[in-house]
Amino acid sequence: MMSCVDDETNVYSFHVNKFFKIQRAFHQFDVNHNGFITDDEVHQCLWYYYSYFNDFNIPYISSQMSYNQDEQVSCDEYMRFMCKIN
Repeated sequence: MMSCVDDETNVYSFHVNKFFKIQRAFHQFDVNHNGFITDDEVHQCLWYYYSYFNDFNIPYISSQMSYNQDEQVSCDEYMRFMCKIN
């Protein structure tokens, strides 16, 4: 659920349009729709969109997104990660 403030941003400080675009990307990664993305799901999506992607980077990327290091990334963790790199 998104919480907006007066300037059309949300708790992640994204403009509403960007928020929905990033959220949509999370749901594309979440292949089984359980609310989390795993290394396997990241691998599937990256292979589909970027067939040249290096498999060795996936655990590193996931570890950077998962704040509690539980080997799965929640939507909130994903959004917070995207805040850092955008």
